[in-house]
Amino acid sequence: MAFCPHDGTPTQELNDAPPPDPLLGRVIDGRYRVEKAIGEGGMGIVYLISHAVLGKRMALKVLRGDMAKDSDVVQRFMQEAQSATSIGHPNIIDISDFGRLPDGSVYFVMEFLDGTSLTHFIGTGGSIPMQTALHVIRQIASALDAAHARGIVHRDMKPDNVYLVKQGKDPHFVKVLDFGIAKVGGASSKLTKTGMIFGTPHYMSPEQASGQSVDRRTDVYALGVIMYEMFTGKVPFDGDTFMGILSKHMFEQPLPPSQVQGTKGLGAVEDVILRSLAKKPEDRYQSMSELIEDLDKIAGGGQVHIARRGGIAPPGNLADALEPPTRTEMRLGQAFGADGMPPAEPDVVPKSRAPMIALAIVVLLVVGVGVGGVVFWASGTAATAGTTTGPAPIVVPPLPPGTTPTTPVTTPTPTPAVTTTTPVTTTTPTAPVVAPRPRVVQIASEPVGAEVVIDGAIVGNTPLELPAPETGERVAEVRMRGYESASVMVGATSPETVRVTLTPVRVASGGGTGRRPPRETTTTTTEAPTPTPTPTPTPRTRPQSEVVDPWAQ
Repeated sequence: MAFCPHDGTPTQELNDAPPPDPLLGRVIDGRYRVEKAIGEGGMGIVYLISHAVLGKRMALKVLRGDMAKDSDVVQRFMQEAQSATSIGHPNIIDISDFGRLPDGSVYFVMEFLDGTSLTHFIGTGGSIPMQTALHVIRQIASALDAAHARGIVHRDMKPDNVYLVKQGKDPHFVKVLDFGIAKVGGASSKLTKTGMIFGTPHYMSPEQASGQSVDRRTDVYALGVIMYEMFTGKVPFDGDTFMGILSKHMFEQPLPPSQVQGTKGLGAVEDVILRSLAKKPEDRYQSMSELIEDLDKIAGGGQVHIARRGGIAPPGNLADALEPPTRTEMRLGQAFGADGMPPAEPDVVPKSRAPMIALAIVVLLVVGVGVGGVVFWASGTAATAGTTTGPAPIVVPPLPPGTTPTTPVTTPTPTPAVTTTTPVTTTTPTAPVVAPRPRVVQIASEPVGAEVVIDGAIVGNTPLELPAPETGERVAEVRMRGYESASVMVGATSPETVRVTLTPVRVASGGGTGRRPPRETTTTTTEAPTPTPTPTPTPRTRPQSEVVDPWAQ
């Protein structure tokens, strides 16, 4: 028996290895032999499989058992397969089969990709040759253009969801992955309702970050971020918290790529990037085909004249009320003519910016008080088509002391006679309406540092603060390697702090059954919780996709 060197307490050896995977070695549906697990994420596990008859290598993605009980997650999982299959583009991963396991879990079969993620390609060091970068970007844009033609918006474009494989003589053939949170045009499902924020913060468009309806121009913005990162090695906006990053997307201008240290020789490519990163959707490329047209001109050595407008303006009428950004100003060229072709889904382009403005103010206030965590339940509803909202009322401040009003004033004489005077209108300053700070629920765990998973997505590590939904409840899974997972409810009536004690997974010694003991998760509430110290921020790790490097050997 071992003892703690500090206090002499007897210790019990724990086996950190997870229980054996029951799928390994099995043949599913009589034709897919499971060989090994090659990737795992918040929503599913990816296995290398071979066809029992043909011997062809393929990949199998299985929804995690705990997630299979959530109907929304199951629908999203099925949507990923249906969306990718319906597009039928060579630069989009091919999904060939779908089914259920005996335990009720769902799976789909997709092509096995023997290559590398764009994340790894960018991070290998050194600059990417211009022609190689343009070749990769064009393929991504072509894949998304095909998706948009089918009324599908990806909503989670990032380097992790782009794979580079060798095909024929092309060593950089693109495959776009993960349509799990794609928005399907015309869908009335709650999976796509306004007010829910999906995606990875570093690659979110301003309208996506504020919980507004999105269209294909959201993917244009995300591709702009990817282009920025490919040429500079950095994302345009970073921060210590999700909320901090989202606010920068909405209110700050990106530093022009040419001003990032070590970046040179971009030429017209910089204009393509910055136009893609315009804050207002109408100021970006209105379609991927427009963007491709400019890329082809640049690749062919032709001249591209891109006039950007509104690229640094915060959304809506807040532009007139906010101070100019403090970073290096971008001098914008001529207005870009007309607004371009209409969006693919006109019914989802908001005509009223009032909800965005209100939420943006809330975001600023939240960031100002240092609240961390990503927004999963944004208050407010979608703007109704055809609804118009006037600009925010302008408060006229009183004249400074000693300033003579421009309206002439006739001073009355002391005689009893009535003297006509020109009336002076005095505007009483109205106190600005301060949006209330959203109610925040903190999830704390013992031990600290556990992952918090909501709707299949890892949203952070404990201690973690999340804005509470105004109505209803959401399930948050708290998990850590070597411990039993626990589920807690986060809702409008939740206490300020939800504490979870995770139970270690004990493995019996001496040839025991290896069964896990019953879960002994406890959830306690506090009336006035002691603020949990915020851990020292660590260097940013690139936000990862649901499955990390899914087909690595």
